[in-house]
Amino acid sequence: MSLFECLFTCVIYAYEFFPKIVQSFRLPLTLCGMAAAAAEAEDRSSATLTGDGEPEEAEEFTCSAHCSELSRRQNEQRKSGLFCDVTLVFSSGGVSEKRVQTLSAHRSVLSAASQYFTLLLGGQFSESLSGRVELREWSSAQGPDPDTVERVIQFMYTGQIRVTTANVHEVLELADRFLLAQLKNFCGEFLMKKLNLSNCVAVHSLAHMYTLDQLAQGAAKTIRRNFHKIICNEEFFTLPFHLVRDWLSDSGITVESEQELFEAIVKWVQQNTEERETHFEELFRLLRLTQIAPTYLTRVVRKEPLVANNAACQQLVSDALEVHAVHFENLKSVDLELSASNISAQPRLGQNMDVIMVVGGVSEGGDYLSECVGYFVAEDRWVNLPHIHNHLDGHAIAVTDSYVYVAGSMEPGFAKTVERFNPNLNTWEQVSSLTTRKHSFGLTCVKDLLYSIGGHGNFSPGFKDVTVYEPEQDEWHNLEPAPKILRDVKTVSVEDRYIYVMARTPVDVDNDDGLSTVTSCYDTESHKWQEVDSLPLLDNYCSFQMAVASTNFYHTASCCAKSYKVTAEAARHKISRNISDEILDSLPPEVLSMEGAAVCYLGEDIFIIGGWRNCNNMDKQYRKEAYRYCAERKRWMLLPPIPQPRCRAAACHVRIPYHYLHGCQHYPMPQNLARQRDRMQQMQQLHRRTLTLRRQLQSQIEC
Repeated sequence: MSLFECLFTCVIYAYEFFPKIVQSFRLPLTLCGMAAAAAEAEDRSSATLTGDGEPEEAEEFTCSAHCSELSRRQNEQRKSGLFCDVTLVFSSGGVSEKRVQTLSAHRSVLSAASQYFTLLLGGQFSESLSGRVELREWSSAQGPDPDTVERVIQFMYTGQIRVTTANVHEVLELADRFLLAQLKNFCGEFLMKKLNLSNCVAVHSLAHMYTLDQLAQGAAKTIRRNFHKIICNEEFFTLPFHLVRDWLSDSGITVESEQELFEAIVKWVQQNTEERETHFEELFRLLRLTQIAPTYLTRVVRKEPLVANNAACQQLVSDALEVHAVHFENLKSVDLELSASNISAQPRLGQNMDVIMVVGGVSEGGDYLSECVGYFVAEDRWVNLPHIHNHLDGHAIAVTDSYVYVAGSMEPGFAKTVERFNPNLNTWEQVSSLTTRKHSFGLTCVKDLLYSIGGHGNFSPGFKDVTVYEPEQDEWHNLEPAPKILRDVKTVSVEDRYIYVMARTPVDVDNDDGLSTVTSCYDTESHKWQEVDSLPLLDNYCSFQMAVASTNFYHTASCCAKSYKVTAEAARHKISRNISDEILDSLPPEVLSMEGAAVCYLGEDIFIIGGWRNCNNMDKQYRKEAYRYCAERKRWMLLPPIPQPRCRAAACHVRIPYHYLHGCQHYPMPQNLARQRDRMQQMQQLHRRTLTLRRQLQSQIEC
């Protein structure tokens, strides 16, 4: 072989084997290069010097707007259909006008925002493979509103959504379906803020449907406290059987009477007799028939076709009538037996019961009182009620649909204060104060507004002022004053406009003893006064006030204002000076010689509570007696005595839920009065110590 051939053969072999040799050395070389690079980086970091020998400086950069801007751009891409790989399909408009709606979105964004889409689009489901998600089975037959679905999808991109009372139901449904817990909780909080009497039933159903426990409890509390109003709304008659049954089984619902529940059940069945008639017996058994008057059981309940055609219901009515008959024979012993054996014989805990509330007054020791007590009419006994936060004497009292208002006092520290009692909560709360310190004035309600008329100040002969209180604004406003000074004011209102006022006015302003009785009518719309002969003799209460108007008893008594729905024209025809003494015939004569009694009404009945007697040879005798004029029997009855003798109290009729009345209720003295009592005791102790030191010094000087 020649030399040239040998060299050519070597070149060929080198060309064939050189790549393999290089490849065999590539890994070690790479590792060596990485090690060298790491060493070089470590050297640079340890040196931390620039090329000029200066120390290296570093700073973190965070753009707070980057995420929001990124989500905004992604949402804009979704709206433009850019890079979308998922299509949401749903129907809206119902069966007759069914329209298929589609929305495009990004698989990655939906999966990141919702666990629902993570599982649906990340697995081996057909939706994951096709990129088409069909949304079916909505709570509404019309399907969801496309705009609402668009807003919820946008929320998953941007975290922002506008929830309204109109769309909150659909937003909540979508948030529950897509497992958006934060949005679902926000909807629950939103509904809780908007919860009221008109929507509480629907909100309660939504809360149970979507397991919002806190919202369900709040709605249930609203329903329970206002059940007597809810059963008058049309929404109640659309409830399914199981909800009606559950509410009738609840002993805490607030109702005026079992009679109203019976009427509500009958009306509920009559809304769809074919389907609901089979449920009537089960609902009827939930009524506490012994709490319904026997006359109503006989004349109405028993003759109702739903009851008359059902043997079991007829037997329940007969059993209730038998219980009433036994009660009539021996009320107390049977009550004890029934309370121990049959809880259905008791009123519901939420049933509103008639109570004559007695507020404040002066005790036998001359102390101003804050204690409140109530005469429980159904059980003929007195119960304790929450203390008011003020010491009261000569105060005025008025009753509205929702509250009992008490204002003014002879005690200077509380002469301007106004408090109101909420029967549903059994609590007192303070509201805006009067504009003037006064007592012995008139307080009455007209069209949900309170009017304060006249009054007497401790250092003034009396007032002409007329002020009005607006509960929504919690403010008092001055109106045009009366033409005369009005003291010891008694009022009744007619037609939610006219206020009839009977009061004493000074004949001579400089002479406080010269007082005469004046009767006038105030128009709350025109703010004009007109003198009249007397109060309109509309019922027993007006007739009683006129019959005793000339006595000292009436001047010092506190009379609760009363409103009448009769027309102003009918009231004018009842004005007369010819007063019948029929109501006073059976009243013990010594009652009219008392002073400082509290007078109020319950329907046609009249109540006289407390007071004192002036005797020639003795000091004032404070009384515990309470009297009731029974209009049905046309005679006065002596009631159980009030727990503590008092005079110059105020009284009114109020309906309080039974659970605040049953058993022995005890209420502590308010903190402000407890502190005031402690300060008075400390002052008394200091005074006694001072007197003791003076006596000791005096004895030493005499020695």
